[in-house]
Amino acid sequence: MKKVLLMNMPSTIRVYGESALKGIIAPRPLVSLAELAGSVLEIGADCKILDLQISEKPFHKIEKILNKYHPDFVGLTFTTLLFNEAKKVAKFIKEKFPSAIIIAGGVHPTIYPEEVIKEDSIDIVVRNEGDITLQEIVIGKPLKNIKGIYYKTKKSEIRKNSERELIQNLDELPMPAWHLVNPKIYMNPKAIAKESPVGTIMTSRGCVYGCTYCNKAVFGRQFRAKSVKRVVNEFEELLKCGFKEIHVWDDMFATDLNRAKAICDEIIKRKLKFTWQLECGVRVNCVDKEFFQKCVKAGCYKVAFGFESGNDYILESIKKGTTTQQAINAVKWAKEAGMEVSGFFMIGLPEDTIETMNQTIDFACKLGLDYAKATILLPLPSTPLFEDFEKRGIIKTKDWSRYNFHTASKVYDHPNLSWKTLEKYYNKFHKRFYFRPTYIANRLFRSIKKGEIFDDIKMAITTFG
Repeated sequence: MKKVLLMNMPSTIRVYGESALKGIIAPRPLVSLAELAGSVLEIGADCKILDLQISEKPFHKIEKILNKYHPDFVGLTFTTLLFNEAKKVAKFIKEKFPSAIIIAGGVHPTIYPEEVIKEDSIDIVVRNEGDITLQEIVIGKPLKNIKGIYYKTKKSEIRKNSERELIQNLDELPMPAWHLVNPKIYMNPKAIAKESPVGTIMTSRGCVYGCTYCNKAVFGRQFRAKSVKRVVNEFEELLKCGFKEIHVWDDMFATDLNRAKAICDEIIKRKLKFTWQLECGVRVNCVDKEFFQKCVKAGCYKVAFGFESGNDYILESIKKGTTTQQAINAVKWAKEAGMEVSGFFMIGLPEDTIETMNQTIDFACKLGLDYAKATILLPLPSTPLFEDFEKRGIIKTKDWSRYNFHTASKVYDHPNLSWKTLEKYYNKFHKRFYFRPTYIANRLFRSIKKGEIFDDIKMAITTFG
């Protein structure tokens, strides 16, 4: 029986460690690893998941599992921000266990397969969705006949195969192998989750929108959704495996609003009692009042929106496809239904000025949000924004280790604003939002009422200390 070890990188969440978000970062299990593990098990192979984001001594854990498990294949998933770390992990594995075939997948291998396959320690690169591709690799199908991969021949020559078509019927995929994951390692503070441990679910793939800062590399621009019953079956499986709260990780959970409402109805119909959050995948132009009412009845208590800016011209310039009025409506409806609301914003969008950044800060403060997070714009590879900045000659480096949210100044020169100004308004955003007397008073009252005062104090110290 073939053995497959799947792992993410140690810094999966540590890349945020120096940002103003650090107090509200907690580990969640990666849906992608559980889904890939399900595909491995379906063909009769054995599989283990090693989540390195929660390990203080990741290389010690890697060596330990290599010596004990003896995998035939090791699958690594990583983003551009983590490519350098992935190279170190792959090299370490090859040195300790040279017989293992190392497979790279995820966002960065999909964008830059030629760059990744050139690494001596990496044997195969999987582009886009890996569910079927990984199965074919593990069962021993000749590499030359497997779509969607780059690989090395026995003579170390690099070969590129044709692209694999996207999976159209997601219900045909096996269930994610959540039984391979220990839920107890995903405990979150009360400020982040009502219940722990926290699990994650992906109910659809692909996003039809064209935001200029966003990368659609792995799942593409075509929206493909799991059926209502399949989604709720996955919720049930997570609960059976010991997770107490579930966070939805979709690009477009509510885009098919009738489907999203039907998921809520099915949860209610099955009388499932659990807490869940819409951590992403909900756009302000794709919701209505009834949706949030159904969410609350089904146990969902928090929603997060990507607002990005408080200026309609700026939103149009990044092809967001939303307006500030739609944002106001969405927050109002969610609040009326009794939900907590988080908001994500960007400082330093390409057309931003001091005036528009101030408008974004004012907008965030006026929306009545429970939480707000801002990042300084980072032009990620393979996005229209990155390509535009590269044409303008303002990309300063392609050293991917620089591509994180707290060293963006090393990556590019903003077309309108100095880095001193950007950093000033990044700090101003969080201080203005969180140190308003009304916010502090409301938060204190809520914390005392819900018994979360110590969690909130800890979060505040970690974030602003």
